[in-house]
Amino acid sequence: MFTLGDHNRPERNASTAFPIGLLFLAICAILAYLAIGGLWSENKTTVVYTPQITDVPKPDSE
Repeated sequence: MFTLGDHNRPERNASTAFPIGLLFLAICAILAYLAIGGLWSENKTTVVYTPQITDVPKPDSE
């Protein structure tokens, strides 16, 4: 129970369960995102088109 002078005092012993749980959920979400993206990209063939190299005429140096 509260005593007469204990009203609206800040918490002295803060719990770390919420920040650690939030960090754990964020890590799980990132790992799931990477796993799903990896599985999705394995089924596709990716074609990369590189620019063709052309001969650039050199200026005449006289």
